[in-house]
Amino acid sequence: MFIIGNGTVITHDENDTVLQDGAVVTAGDSILDYGTLDKMRDIYSDASFINAEGGLILPGFIDAHEHIYSMMARGMAVDLPKHADLNMILQNLWWKLDAALTNELVYESAMAAYMELVKNGVTTVIDHHAAYGEIADSLSAVASAAKVFSVKSCLCYEVSDRAGKAKMQQAVLENERFIKETAESKLLAGLMGLHASFTLSDETLQYCAEHCAGAGYHVHVAEGTVDQEDCLNKYGLRVVERFKKFGILGEKTIAAHCIHINDAEMQLLQSTNTAVIHNAQSNMNNAAGCPRVLEMLKKGVLVGLGTDGYTHDMLASWKTAVLLHKHVLQDATAGDGELYQAMFFNNRKIAQRYFAREMGIIKKGAVADIVVADYRPPTPLNAQNVSGHLLFGVSGKDISFTMAQGKIVMQDRHLATLDEEKIIENCRQGAAKLWQKLR
Repeated sequence: MFIIGNGTVITHDENDTVLQDGAVVTAGDSILDYGTLDKMRDIYSDASFINAEGGLILPGFIDAHEHIYSMMARGMAVDLPKHADLNMILQNLWWKLDAALTNELVYESAMAAYMELVKNGVTTVIDHHAAYGEIADSLSAVASAAKVFSVKSCLCYEVSDRAGKAKMQQAVLENERFIKETAESKLLAGLMGLHASFTLSDETLQYCAEHCAGAGYHVHVAEGTVDQEDCLNKYGLRVVERFKKFGILGEKTIAAHCIHINDAEMQLLQSTNTAVIHNAQSNMNNAAGCPRVLEMLKKGVLVGLGTDGYTHDMLASWKTAVLLHKHVLQDATAGDGELYQAMFFNNRKIAQRYFAREMGIIKKGAVADIVVADYRPPTPLNAQNVSGHLLFGVSGKDISFTMAQGKIVMQDRHLATLDEEKIIENCRQGAAKLWQKLR
């Protein structure tokens, strides 16, 4: 049993309750209680005390669209022509990289990625994986790293026709295997991963439907203009319409990006209760465009936020999203409340679709995913202005403590039980081998 106290507790409950001089009590993998520090110490006098030292005590963050396999691309030289678009980036970087990944490289990459995630306060991840160098058991390689860090992970394998029919079918069966194996897990869940409409034939979508084992889908939707152009030229449908035709939309499905969709497609996403994930930093980096997220939210679409593997820092992704929409809309008030809601409340609703326990909230009985930010508010902090403090005052590097499912995984900015240098060195050596293969 632990008491995490001597800080300001931000619950992210329905009232966004803030407790000064607060504390959270955990037992096993659950939040047992919370309240003022003095009261919690009186009631739970035998609990071990973790000193927040005046910082913020919050629920762990949720990354609703990740690419953990991208870790070994950091710093890699990529030859791109001027005015490169998303399709060129896929062909010259990501498809070459994932074609060379083995299960060993995937594991070392995942260990380093999960280390960065927990160091940035992320305790739940919805990941979209690709490693066409070795398909069988590839999701298990990622899952093995997730178990080490106790990070709840909803995983899928990216199905695509780009590597041929045999590998497409292997990818589908890898998804099916993982979905079935994790059906009763508290830590892991599975979806049927799809790349995007422009790399998926009708036959492939039908094959996926036959093997999805009752799960939802995780798919990139209209991230680039090529996706819509290809879909209209081949099928006479827009991307969201095509996915609706194949039964892919629904409350268990994640549609990442949705940059180049129209109003009718937004309505389809809303009516099917399909979640949309916005990844601002990645979209800007790929010059892919800016999705009309605020319009989607007004129409009732459930929109969450992710990193897309650009970083593993959800606070940075959220902050960038806020700035992006202000800039694009030329409105200094745009997105403040909406994107705060997406980050801290919608992401929780989305993740809740795949895991039974409540998360992303300080509440009795919720999963004990707790982080501490080394931030002492220089101005008053309350329920009305907590978003402003988090937006302008706190970064991922301020996270000093992370507890995932009741397990202390980071304390004082250091991993609690793991050798950070070994994790980094293993990833570095693996990346060197990978880069050599790609030359």
